[in-house]
Amino acid sequence: METTPLDIPTKIKSLVTPRVIVLIAAWLLVVIGMTVYYKAAHVISGRIPWTGLFAIFTLDAVFGYFVATILVVGGELVGRLTDRFGSSRFTPLQTAALRYVASAVFGVVAVTAATYGWFTLLFGFPTSADFLIDMTVLSIGLPLFINGLLETFHYQGAWQAERYEKEAAAREALLAEFEALRNQVSPHFLFNSFTTLSQMIQEAPDRASGFVDDLSDVFRYVLQNRDSDSVALSDELNAVRALLQVHQARVPNGLHVSITIDDNAASGKIPPMALYTLVENALKHNVISAEQPLTINIRVDRNKMLVVENTLQPRRTRHSLGTGLKNLDRRFQLVLHQGLNVERADGKFIVRAPLILGSS
Repeated sequence: METTPLDIPTKIKSLVTPRVIVLIAAWLLVVIGMTVYYKAAHVISGRIPWTGLFAIFTLDAVFGYFVATILVVGGELVGRLTDRFGSSRFTPLQTAALRYVASAVFGVVAVTAATYGWFTLLFGFPTSADFLIDMTVLSIGLPLFINGLLETFHYQGAWQAERYEKEAAAREALLAEFEALRNQVSPHFLFNSFTTLSQMIQEAPDRASGFVDDLSDVFRYVLQNRDSDSVALSDELNAVRALLQVHQARVPNGLHVSITIDDNAASGKIPPMALYTLVENALKHNVISAEQPLTINIRVDRNKMLVVENTLQPRRTRHSLGTGLKNLDRRFQLVLHQGLNVERADGKFIVRAPLILGSS
């Protein structure tokens, strides 16, 4: 396939890996280090003028390029051969140690041979023992430096990849759980609504028609917001008022409701059907009668928490699936990372829910 100009930068980018960057850095380190070290020694001893520090194409500088290439490129090739041989026979740590030893031995032998060939055979100079010691130290130390950096990049990259995979799996699990919880809202709400309608048909059939009308408004609200992560508290209040009107009509003087929420708080957001579930929970589990009226107070406290408080007068024979508050608490934790606060005190059942104020 013909390579277009747009493909070239992509291919170049794919070649510039952390391993290549480390090898280039090591090569430059050897070249610059040898040049500066030995030229500075010659300047100090008076063998060459200080301007000789900037001569990067002299024979001794070229020898530095040669040594750097032997150690970096040769060491890399030896390391790859060692990896290929040891990866299936040894542990990763043993393979890394074998790679270092092989690279160091290769470096010592190759650089010693190159030094003898360059100075003695090519130019007729005797090979200095101090220089050979320096080259041996370099040949042993450089593979340790290169392999240390490469292993750091390798394990850091592997750790980051593993952490990313775990975070991605956790996000997918949370999204799946949240979607499952959200999909439970409509069936749970539908079950309780049919239960209420059944009771109303038996107790006040003339008002069942109005209940169905209000119920259709509530279902319209559910269908419009079931795919939303959050809804305005003011919209939720409208659905709650429809529910409360139905119960107030069913049991005259049996329900006392107080809603104290200012405009700023009403613009806050909550998970859809959250307030409805809290109010529905109070209506479902408590006795409601003219002789024993149920009081419900809905407000936002000083800590910007949505509070639903009702008098505690539980029904003894009321069947419950037990999914309402548990479902809602989990949805709040998934959306806001903060669950419900449930309290029973002084004959009251109080639920506090976090509220998102502003446009978030």
